[in-house]
Amino acid sequence: MADHDTLCGWGNQAKVAYYLENADIIIPRRREQIGFVAELFPWPLDTAIAVADLGAGFGAISDQILNRYPKSAVTCIDGSAEMMGLARERLAKYGARVRFHLADLAHPSWRDGLAAPFDAAVSGLAIHHLTDERKRELYREVRDLLRPGGLFLNNDIVAAPAALKARFETITLNVIQEQDRARRGVARSIDQIQAEMHEQLRLSGGQHHSHIAPLAAQLAWLAEAGFKSIDCYWKYLDFAVFGGARE
Repeated sequence: MADHDTLCGWGNQAKVAYYLENADIIIPRRREQIGFVAELFPWPLDTAIAVADLGAGFGAISDQILNRYPKSAVTCIDGSAEMMGLARERLAKYGARVRFHLADLAHPSWRDGLAAPFDAAVSGLAIHHLTDERKRELYREVRDLLRPGGLFLNNDIVAAPAALKARFETITLNVIQEQDRARRGVARSIDQIQAEMHEQLRLSGGQHHSHIAPLAAQLAWLAEAGFKSIDCYWKYLDFAVFGGARE
């Protein structure tokens, strides 16, 4: 893909289809991460909260929130029409409680037309595609969309510590192998799994288009943006759930 593709290939139908089918396999402990984001919400379950899902993809986190909070309303924000089409199908059962906002987080105009303020903003495996400077801008933009007491939770990839990077990669492949076996009932070798992942990378242009930043830097950027109660709430290898609140 060309460097100017701010959607990082997620407008490609084949790439989206592969991810839809394989996300629970190729992302370690994915269901645990998604479930934990919704579980962290501090409001009683019968509260009518308004939530913005940034880079909502095919609606996995939105689905968790809408199911857990039956009076909630979620605005799904994504720049990929392919992804948004899948989210519309997945979340149709929630009717008018879901809104869809086609907009690219790489541009500040993504906020235009949103029905702010929100009680919470969430994001799942999306913001790492943005440059570090754009991440810092986005965190400020998100804070401005939240009500006082509003919560921002980002479930994303963070940079692995250099001394353990190779070990993280090995453990990740082992976890993918086990999730693959559990899902499909077939034990594929690490070599086979790596070959499939390399082929998917080739089909997407040979680049993943990520700007993966250290967790410590991102926590500092949240503080810079004005968030409080900042912390990393969950972490496994280079996957984390972190964020803060607007006070």
